[in-house]
Amino acid sequence: MAKKIKLFIAILFISLPTFSQILNADRLISDDTIYKKWKGFADISFSSDKIKKSLLDGSSRIEMDRYLKNDYILVASINNDFTFNGNDAIQNEGFTQIRFRDNDKHNWSNESFIQYQWNGALGMDFRKVVGSNIRKRFFEKKKLDLYSGLGVFYESEQWNWNGVENSELYSETPTNNRSFFRLNHYWKMAYKINDNVDISTLSYFQFPLNQDFANLRWFFELNTYVKMTKNTNFVIHWDHTYDNYRIVPISNYYYTLNFGIQLKW
Repeated sequence: MAKKIKLFIAILFISLPTFSQILNADRLISDDTIYKKWKGFADISFSSDKIKKSLLDGSSRIEMDRYLKNDYILVASINNDFTFNGNDAIQNEGFTQIRFRDNDKHNWSNESFIQYQWNGALGMDFRKVVGSNIRKRFFEKKKLDLYSGLGVFYESEQWNWNGVENSELYSETPTNNRSFFRLNHYWKMAYKINDNVDISTLSYFQFPLNQDFANLRWFFELNTYVKMTKNTNFVIHWDHTYDNYRIVPISNYYYTLNFGIQLKW
């Protein structure tokens, strides 16, 4: 019974968005009636068990938003998800990110970003991303909003062979490196069903700016926020990534489903 309770708590507090290998352009933030210069939220979980080996599982995401006088926001966030079975890493992924974007006040605006990310299970040692988008607000209503963006970013990445079957075949070249520009296009929509339920969707289409332009990376994310208290939401998160231009021969599709508790301040 104790193990079942601990497993339930661990699942309940799983961090909502895994990092998706792409830049989050936006997220749905419930407006407070009192203006604040700073806002933030945190999702943290931790569990441990031992059968034959010590199983260690943890997840955390922390974000701080600084609201500026020119109706822009400076966003800093860090995310890490890990699962270790003894010395074996089943999951180790995350990102750190800084973004500068509009506070949904302008029809046309700029958003710029820089990000560092990793995914040990897939074999990504690191990916460094820096870029900028032009962001278009189509409408911003009380219950519904729609945005789109178009821009370019530069990514530099290093991969090993951990996520590849028969990785010993590639032992002569322990890592692969690649750097190039990508075209970035996205759509973001949010719908407030009622005072307690919000839905937010985000879809990215990214193309390498080289001879392999047709090799699309498509990322789709769906978040459902259910209000529990003034500063607490229950979150259901789904995302999937299709990437037909990988640097190592691993699957071109994967998905994530998470349930979590979001604490805001």
